[in-house]
Parts: sequence; structure tokens; C-alpha cells
Amino acid sequence: MNKYRITREEYYNEFGSGGKVSFYVQELKPFFFFWKRWSYIKHEVCGWGDCYNERTKFDSMHSAKEFIKTVLCTGLERNRVSKIIMGEFNCVDI
Repeated sequence: MNKYRITREEYYNEFGSGGKVSFYVQELKPFFFFWKRWSYIKHEVCGWGDCYNERTKFDSMHSAKEFIKTVLCTGLERNRVSKIIMGEFNCVDI
């Protein structure tokens, strides 16, 4: 069974005032053969012809727990594309 934890992070500017609080999910993964480490759950973001992996951010601890319960613990596939062929046509068939 996989282990997950939720972290709360808040950015403070140069004047010491805090900004918006964000919650992130981490998963305990194997690291080299004997060790384990916590790594962030990420998703792919694309824009202007460039794609990169970004930490998946949540607005509340409740929504992060719900994500763990409904997506990670159920084994749903993430970061994939679903393609359905709706029909094939020839020029004479149309």
C-alpha cells in the first residue's frame, strides 16, 4: 500500500507578509535499492510549445485528501490521453 502525506506551504515576501497558502501531496517512493524518499505528485503543463512537470497544488487540505482518496488510492491512470474513433469515412460515403 502506498503512503501519502499532505504538506502546507506559504510564501513570505521580502517584507515578511505571507501570501496564499497551498497544499501539496507527496508519495513515498523507492530510491536506490534500500532507501525511500518523499516526492511530489506532479502533472504536465504545456504552453507556447513547451511542456514541463509542475507540482499539483490544492487550495485546501480537504481537496487534497479527496484527491488521494478518489484518484491515487483507486489506481486511476493519470497523465494519459483517451482517444475514441467516432467514425471512418471515404469520400464516396459522405
